[in-house]
Amino acid sequence: MIEAPIALAFAAGLVSTVNPCGFAMLPAYLAYFMGMEDDPDGRGSVRNALTVGAVVSSGFLVVFGLAGILITLGLRFVIDVIPWLAIVVGFGVIGLGVAMLFGYQLTVGLPKAKRASTDKGYRSVFAFGVSYAVASLSCTLPVFLTVVATQVTRGTFVGGIVTFLAYGAGMSLVLVGVTVALAFGKQGLISRLKSSMRYIGKVSGALLVLAGGYIVWFWATNITSGAGALGSSEPFRIVEDLSQRAQNFIATSPFAVGAVLAAVIASGIVVATVSSRRQVRQGVDVND
Repeated sequence: MIEAPIALAFAAGLVSTVNPCGFAMLPAYLAYFMGMEDDPDGRGSVRNALTVGAVVSSGFLVVFGLAGILITLGLRFVIDVIPWLAIVVGFGVIGLGVAMLFGYQLTVGLPKAKRASTDKGYRSVFAFGVSYAVASLSCTLPVFLTVVATQVTRGTFVGGIVTFLAYGAGMSLVLVGVTVALAFGKQGLISRLKSSMRYIGKVSGALLVLAGGYIVWFWATNITSGAGALGSSEPFRIVEDLSQRAQNFIATSPFAVGAVLAAVIASGIVVATVSSRRQVRQGVDVND
């Protein structure tokens, strides 16, 4: 019977994106998405959200899958390397934020005439997913190994794969769901506040700088002074409180949360499909 491990893995996947170690990456990711350049009229925003969420999720799964395999094989040095990698991630987020403050825009989902920049954009999105996973890994890895890796070592290989997919489904629902929800809000902003949209990139950049700074501070303090030193810090207490609230909300009714997120994603698919068909009927071929 693997139903219980599957349910536990799904719930753990939902919570994995809001753990204290990587909680700052969630607003950083949303700011990152808000700063992306969409179609001029904003119709591509929801369609891009579905793709961006899926690409970020794939980066997340690659990191967790690789870390799980290495540690299961006995290469536990990975655990010691994670904090240092997280600091690198923090500086990378700061650098991206500074670039956006000076006008840099990540371009995705544009027509074939700009396919080269689009492909580069999706590679950047995947790298951001990898960064998000690295920042979250230290807090999430023990639970991940407990609910997924032990299913491989103590159960069956197939059971382990199914459990990993359940974990990935929970995690992906959160990432894709919040991205699509934000895209709906972004469309509303574009239609109502067109004159102010030029500031979105700068606001997104500022949020990325703040998030990256927190990540660097969090892990540098953890390495130099130990986890206990974080407890006396007001910024940590604020972030930990928000993270705990989010985790408690999800853990109380994970399947209800999953159903709501799935409904948001389904709505996004419908909107993207209808928009694409309308463009075709109007003679706008996005593939030309």
